[in-house]
Amino acid sequence: MRDRINQMSADEIRGKVKQAALTEYGDLKSLVIEKWDEGAEGIVAALNNSDIEKPLLGLWKEHTDQIFAGMEAAAKAVETDHKVLYLPEGEDELADSLKDKADQAGIEIRVAFLNKRANQGCIFHHIETMYELANVLAGDYEPGYHIAVQTDGKIGELKKYPYGTKLSEIAGAKDVKAVRLGTMLYGPEILETELDADTKVGNGLLTIFSSKSCIIDECEKILLAERRHSCGKCNFCREGLIQLHTMMKEITQGRGKKEFVDMLDEISEAMTFSTPCSMGQTASDVVRGSLKYFSSEYEDHIKKKKCAANVCKSFMTIYIDPNTCEGCEECADVCPVDAIEGKAGFIHMIDEFECTKCGKCIEVCEEDAIIQTTGRVPKLPTRLTKVGKFKKRH
Repeated sequence: MRDRINQMSADEIRGKVKQAALTEYGDLKSLVIEKWDEGAEGIVAALNNSDIEKPLLGLWKEHTDQIFAGMEAAAKAVETDHKVLYLPEGEDELADSLKDKADQAGIEIRVAFLNKRANQGCIFHHIETMYELANVLAGDYEPGYHIAVQTDGKIGELKKYPYGTKLSEIAGAKDVKAVRLGTMLYGPEILETELDADTKVGNGLLTIFSSKSCIIDECEKILLAERRHSCGKCNFCREGLIQLHTMMKEITQGRGKKEFVDMLDEISEAMTFSTPCSMGQTASDVVRGSLKYFSSEYEDHIKKKKCAANVCKSFMTIYIDPNTCEGCEECADVCPVDAIEGKAGFIHMIDEFECTKCGKCIEVCEEDAIIQTTGRVPKLPTRLTKVGKFKKRH
């Protein structure tokens, strides 16, 4: 492949790329030839900074030569010798495995967050775009996207899907409450979308949330992951994520306020244009999507103080049915925070202020006397009462 590129002129490379209408992978849908027309001091290839799950790193395992060849071709097309490959932090082992081939291609490898300011004047390309660029020059290019599906926290195999493929065909799921394509959250109707040149696939991860999911809880977990992933150098990204996550966390804990909704909307919108890289620009996508497609969940959590999916533990109450408890002490023995008071032969009681709602007591109760509910709680003993006596005395 390198020999073929060496034999091609810059104009030949540019002509083939223009004819193929090769588009940058991800959310920035610019044509590669248009980026090249601006000129460049160097070529920088990387994943998006916002890519936490990194499904497209799998391309390196099978297509190392093509990606490096694509970088060499891009550099030749814009007449520069400066070529840098950024790998995500923590990928030192991968960097070591690529070093020899990178040296042969004159490519510098940096294991770090992509700093756009430090690479001003360079053209930024996604590594998937570099892979497809090599295919264009080899005459093997077919328009499409590399996508992996995530369900129940597990990421499946990375596959390429041609234009015209419906997202529902890729997902292969029946129980769908929400869909996250890249960083953006949608309702299930997005699955009827067919892939085309304008589809924004983000990092190439299609995440399916089932009916058992609480969207507010999922948003909180994603925002926390983004806080940990962000470099924290840019004020609006750092502070915006702190505020979004803090409010979302309080909503899941039953402490949400009505004004949170407007604040979430305002901050998340501002982050899209007030931050310099994809991390801050897309970090609030999940919040924006949840507000647009799942506003009822905010009303449930904030106004009605309930979690319809029964995921947010703060909206649950766990109590011991005094008419069923046999006073066996099994629940008290297993409680990790000593939140259960009782002794043999007496009806046990749960201290709701100490209870963490871990559910271990429910698992060990052979009498099914421990109830978890989001509804009203019946009258319960306020002091130790012998088994079988509570009903008679109340």
